[in-house]
Amino acid sequence: MGERRWLSWAVAAVMSAGLFGCGGGSPQSGQIGGVQTGEGACHEEAEAIAADAETALGFSAQDVVTSLSGERSAPLTWAKGGSTTATLSLGEIVSARFVRSTTPPSSGSGGAELALAVDCADHLQIEVPLAFSTEDGAFDETFTVTLRALEADSASFTHRIDLDALQGTYEVTEVDPAEFRKVIVYLNGTLSSSAVDGVISGVAETHPTSSGPDGSVSARMFGVADF
Repeated sequence: MGERRWLSWAVAAVMSAGLFGCGGGSPQSGQIGGVQTGEGACHEEAEAIAADAETALGFSAQDVVTSLSGERSAPLTWAKGGSTTATLSLGEIVSARFVRSTTPPSSGSGGAELALAVDCADHLQIEVPLAFSTEDGAFDETFTVTLRALEADSASFTHRIDLDALQGTYEVTEVDPAEFRKVIVYLNGTLSSSAVDGVISGVAETHPTSSGPDGSVSARMFGVADF
């Protein structure tokens, strides 16, 4: 996969896991007056829209989901060896938002690089059910994801998989969960009008180095599969 794609996933995963800073705290972000702000991420303002409303981008949320309708399959390779086929399909729109996104001023602490990695640009956020399965039975899941669409015929998403609610047979074996405080697995994908590709990766959070205020945690990233 490309460096930019990996960096984008890594930023999203670490932010979602709340691993910036010491003590395993949440990222410095908040919701103020409908504007989502984040330290080193994009400044965003989201507006709820009807699924069929044409936006300033020149298309609607329904246009996106219609162009991406139907099953899409791709060969999947497991990080530990072996391969299978992954299949994804979208359901009906749950909700949609038009998001105005701007790059924040550089704080001198890597903020500009993080904003670049997540691509601060106006886009649609579309909540929609996603069916995700693998031919070998490791995954047989349906969950709601938030698509991020900058164009009418392409969208991407990052979803934290609930490991306690899996319908498939997958278990974390890439690391030993007993050695870590928390293990999180993400499904990251991009759908186009004719194809799908993605990555399944994880973050393993270490136990705090101490119980005091100076205690800190770190994260180990690991690969699960790509398709």
